Amino acid sequence: MSAADRWDAKYADWHEPGSPSDFVVGYAELLADCPTAVDLAGGAGGTALWLAEQGMETTLVDVSERALQIAENAAAERGVRLQTICTDLEADPVPTPVTLSRLAALAVPDGGWHAVVCNNFLHRPLLGALRGFLVPDGMAFVQIATVENLIVNARPRRPYLVELGELPELCSGLDTISFDEGWFGQRHEARLVARRPH
Repeated sequence: MSAADRWDAKYADWHEPGSPSDFVVGYAELLADCPTAVDLAGGAGGTALWLAEQGMETTLVDVSERALQIAENAAAERGVRLQTICTDLEADPVPTPVTLSRLAALAVPDGGWHAVVCNNFLHRPLLGALRGFLVPDGMAFVQIATVENLIVNARPRRPYLVELGELPELCSGLDTISFDEGWFGQRHEARLVARRPH
C-alpha cells in the first residue's frame, strides 16, 4: 500500500480538519508579521486553516488527497483562501518551492515562504532542506515527538521519533530562536522555532 493510500484510509472517516497545533498558535504574535506560510505534511489542515484565518496566504502540502479535500471544504465554509498541493514529501529528491509550484500549477511565493510549519512528521532530508523553503528572515516551526515518548506511548514508533537534542541539528542552516524538549500533556516532544539568516 502506498503512503497516499495509507493516509487516505486514515482520513476516510474524518469530516472536520481538527484543531490547530497549540505550539504554533502560541507563537501568534511572532507570526503576525508573516504574509505567507506553508504547512508541510499538514494533514486535514487544522493548523493551515488557522494560519489562513490570521490573514496569511497559506499553502497546505500533504500526501493524502482525502485530507486535502477535508481542508478545502473547511476553507470554503470558513470563507478563507487555502492553496493545497498533493505530493509525497518523502520523495527523492526532496521537493522544493519550485517543484511544488510546478506540481500544482499554483502561485508558490518566489523564493519561499515567510513561515514554514512541519509538525508530527519526521523525514530527516526534508528537515535538512527547510532553509530552502524560507525567505531570508523567514521562520520554521517544527514539532516532533522524541524517543522519550515511548516511555508512555507505543506510537509514534521509534523510526518517527527524534533523539534528544537532535532536532536543531537536523534543521541545518537555520538559527535557533527557541528550542524546548519535554512533556506537553501526554507526549514528550521537541519543539523548535528557527530563523533563516540573511
